Amino acid sequence: MIRSKQIALCAVAGIFAAVALAPRAARAQDQAVIEKLVQMNKKALDDYDTLDFDSAKKRLLDALMTGKKAGLDNHPVLARTYIHLGAVYITGFKDRQKGLQSFGRALDIDPTIQLSKGLDSPDVTTAFQEAQRNHAGGGAPAADDSASRRTRRAANSDSNNGEAAPPPRPKRRVASSDDDDGNEPDLPVRINALDCPTPDEAIIDRPLLLRCAVAPNLPVASVVLLYRAPGKDGYVEEVMTKSPKGWLQAKIPKKAVTGKSIQFYFEGRNAAGKPVVANGGADAPNIVLLVEEGAQEEASEPAGGDEENPLADDEGPYRPRLHLGHRDTEREGLDTRYGKRKWWIGIGIGTGYGYAKGKGFEAVNKSPPSDPFHSLQDQFQPGLAWAGLGHLAPEVGYAFNPDIAISLEGRLQYTGQPSKYSTFGARGAISVLAKLLFFTKQNQLRFFGSLIAGGGEGFRFVAYPDQGQNNAYTDFKDTILGGPIVAGVGGGIYYELTKAVSAVGEIHLLAGFPTFSVVADFNAALQFNIY
Repeated sequence: MIRSKQIALCAVAGIFAAVALAPRAARAQDQAVIEKLVQMNKKALDDYDTLDFDSAKKRLLDALMTGKKAGLDNHPVLARTYIHLGAVYITGFKDRQKGLQSFGRALDIDPTIQLSKGLDSPDVTTAFQEAQRNHAGGGAPAADDSASRRTRRAANSDSNNGEAAPPPRPKRRVASSDDDDGNEPDLPVRINALDCPTPDEAIIDRPLLLRCAVAPNLPVASVVLLYRAPGKDGYVEEVMTKSPKGWLQAKIPKKAVTGKSIQFYFEGRNAAGKPVVANGGADAPNIVLLVEEGAQEEASEPAGGDEENPLADDEGPYRPRLHLGHRDTEREGLDTRYGKRKWWIGIGIGTGYGYAKGKGFEAVNKSPPSDPFHSLQDQFQPGLAWAGLGHLAPEVGYAFNPDIAISLEGRLQYTGQPSKYSTFGARGAISVLAKLLFFTKQNQLRFFGSLIAGGGEGFRFVAYPDQGQNNAYTDFKDTILGGPIVAGVGGGIYYELTKAVSAVGEIHLLAGFPTFSVVADFNAALQFNIY
């Protein structure tokens, strides 16, 4: 079964695409109801994904009732709702007759509406084709010798199935992030009040350029774009400026182009700053769906001329999706807004604790056997020990894809030592670790595991050989070495604070060879992402 979050995102995309084809006046007037219908469809498709067909049917029927009460009987959003309901009847209830009725009502509203790749199960496809035939010719295909039939058959010759090809559908408009490409359109020949062409979709995390043209007979001194920033209740104002071809234009900054959609409207104001004409409003704003940059071409020109499928998973750099009725559990919970970095530079701090064995106390071992200090080696017993004051962990990494990455991490350990013993005891250890990382599915919060190997000086634990012996060396801090070869495993949690900065907490379990000891490092780090 297709993942619920991506089902919902595609459903919203399909519905917003349909909404964009409705008259602008109706969209402005009924936008709140349409937004509600979008959310009702989204929840119904979540139920569909979890096989709760009763709940899905109820939500869709409620959506149809809500739309009809609002006077949206012939609105494309209801056509899409009927398509969803037909799929529920056929797949969930095996009620083909009610599925045909729902598909027929969708075609009554929008004769060009199509099923897409995600609804291509044999039962649903066959029923929808029958509904198309019934709608076009009263239940039977037109005669083969009619000119229109021959034309349609020629257009659909690749399928060799004799079915009528639907009329071409208008492409959805995907906004350009800026006007650097020099493709600014000409002004419309006729301008009705405040004319602001609105795209159906925009690219997430990219500036959104919007244009308006105002009728010359209106007393408009300035036009203002008002957009709602993420997480804010109010609108931010941006005064529009004139372009070379005479448009008034302004950009919504990329930091505001985030989430699933963005809301905005336009006001034309007189010299006193009072609104005299508007396109949209605070209570009924224009809404543009936000999509990933990689989905831009698919959104603006669906494969095979089909409308984007609300129940289909998007194509991606992974493996083909399974069809309706099967569940691709490996991609459930995927949020493709995250995990897109290629490089990162990180800095972390940490400390360690573990099993100290090595070859005993390092400084004590180096002392002459005749020195009473050397006898402290007899006090050594392998056991648990702390790895000193801590260590720095600078890191440079490269992501092959959102799931797999490699990195080089330094382990710059500092153990400290009283100044009077600084020439005898080790003050730390420096090693370099190579890491192969495996991340869970794309999301803002993810877990990861790692394989680690490296070396240098290895790592050190600290201990007091003469502690409790009441002689002259009670304050001497000695070290126990593990290494110099280091290998182990790790794991942790990764959170993208922003697109540029991530926070990481991780644990490394490292063993030193050939001088054996084991340390568990606890690190916290900030990573700066490069795309």
